[in-house]
Formats: sequence, C-alpha cells, structure tokens
Amino acid sequence: MDISKYPIVTTIKEVSKEYDIQVDLSGKSETSSLTKYLDGSIELEYTYDLIETDFYTPLFYSITITKDKTIKDAKENYKLSNDALGLVVNSFGQGTEEVTNMDLPGDENYYANRTYDGAPNGFLFSMREGVYSYSLIVSGIYMEDNSFIYDVILPEIQNLKDFDVME
Repeated sequence: MDISKYPIVTTIKEVSKEYDIQVDLSGKSETSSLTKYLDGSIELEYTYDLIETDFYTPLFYSITITKDKTIKDAKENYKLSNDALGLVVNSFGQGTEEVTNMDLPGDENYYANRTYDGAPNGFLFSMREGVYSYSLIVSGIYMEDNSFIYDVILPEIQNLKDFDVME
C-alpha cells in the first residue's frame, strides 16, 4: 500500500527529517495496512518498529486512524482502544504520566509521556473528532517541551475529517 497517499500519516522518513535521528529508511522496518470492515468503517495503520539495533536509533512509532460509521461507535471504540492501550503500555517496566495542560484538538483527546524504568522515553497521543479517531504511540523519542506533537503531528492531522480510502 502506498502510505504517501495519506498525508495525515507522518511517516518515519518525515520524522527523521525533522529530528536528527538515525532510522532505517529501507522500508524493512515499516508496515502499513488499510482495513475496510463490513459495517463501512475503515482503519489505517502505519508502524515503524526497530527496537533492537546497534546502528539505528531504537524506535517504535505507530499510528492508527479510524473512521467509524456513527459517533456512538467512534466514542465506544475510542474508549476501548485507550483502555487496551493503557494495559499494554503500563507493563514490563513501562509506565505513563498523563499531561493535562496541553491545548489539543478533538472532541476527546489524551496525551501522556511514556516511561521505561521511570525514565521518559516517548509519548502517547490520541484524539477523537466526530467519527474519526487518531492514535500515536512513540517509544525512543522524547521532547520535554512536547514540540513533536505541536510541530510535526498536529499540522498533519488538522484535516482528519478528510480521511477516507484512497484508491
């Protein structure tokens, strides 16, 4: 699938241009998928996963974007996804520290710094706007000033309501 057709997905290539980090740009560490469900909802996933490496910056970076059929479905799925994510990212020495003093878009949103053995090592960001949801998980990049969200992510997802299947 050609992820470049979806401008609301900030790829690892864009991240590496914005921040001076060494990442594998061969495509071998990236996956993407688009799933169309029978109820008409769609889900787009993009992941860069290269944690065990000596040459590149160890990094996990994952984006999931969904378009549900109804706002009710979107609210339910948003809550379920955040609850499940909370279970996963708060285990095996990992933790989260919610940040509540940020001005973030959406009808619902969540932002937290990720920790590993008590030290900051990434962040979580999710938002729901109408029937659209966006989720980002990052391990390996941490900015104390939250500039990554403001400078890189929010400008690209401002058009979340335009998300649809690109043929």
